[in-house]
Amino acid sequence: MGLISVLVFAVSRDVTAFLLDTGLLFEEFFEQASALLAPTLAFFTYYSFVVIVFGSFYRIIDRVIPGDHFLVAGGVRELTFLEAMYFSIITLSTVGYGDVVPASLLVRAVASLLIVIGVWLIIFGFSEVLRYARERDHRRHGRD
Repeated sequence: MGLISVLVFAVSRDVTAFLLDTGLLFEEFFEQASALLAPTLAFFTYYSFVVIVFGSFYRIIDRVIPGDHFLVAGGVRELTFLEAMYFSIITLSTVGYGDVVPASLLVRAVASLLIVIGVWLIIFGFSEVLRYARERDHRRHGRD
């Protein structure tokens, strides 16, 4: 027991310093994260808006315009609203799993536009969030 007490006493300074450093790192991390909350929420709001608009557009095309517009799991059928939202998210994120596939030229054109918007969002959206963080950091530290 005495040996354990000596060992704990010997490393207690290092453990305390480590815990303090870790606490300071977490404090800085959460401060930075809270500073990015507003532009990140703006980005996700715009992203969600685009998903909903295009998902609704896919659903309207599928319901109103005659013809086969989508292959779902290898078969031609009408999309449900949730499948239209899913297809919009997958297309906007440029993942394209292939379980929902555009079958008409109109839907392919709309999906192509959504892909371009998705790439634009990735490039410029994250760039703007980072620019906001840099500008905020410069203002906070009194630099121009």
